[in-house]
Amino acid sequence: MSIVFPDTNVVLRYLLNDNRAQFEKILPLFEDIKKGRQKAILLPEVLLEAFYVLTKVYDIPRYEAGEALRDLLLYKGILNKDRMVLIEAFELFLKDKGLSLLDCFLCIKCKKMKGNLLTFDKRLKRECS
Repeated sequence: MSIVFPDTNVVLRYLLNDNRAQFEKILPLFEDIKKGRQKAILLPEVLLEAFYVLTKVYDIPRYEAGEALRDLLLYKGILNKDRMVLIEAFELFLKDKGLSLLDCFLCIKCKKMKGNLLTFDKRLKRECS
């Protein structure tokens, strides 16, 4: 079994079920990922792009889009090396502190690596210190 790397369109078709034929094609794959029978990596870039499209193109509320993407990371077959960092970033984002999803990724990654955040954004600096 090889590891799959879903792109943004595949993630969107799965979450939105807006193209019945494509949804039915990928549903078994995501069910296998959910149960851990298939391994997958969801790149952070794909998650960010999917979030952008969900909120800006499809007008899905930020919280709802964030929850849906976070929940994908909880599937047993997800192998991202930064999986817990990404989940924590989504959790920070879902607390609705006014930070962007990218800022939350940056904040959590910086904390985990015991780095110093370099930013002019006062809110981001406050949340990450």
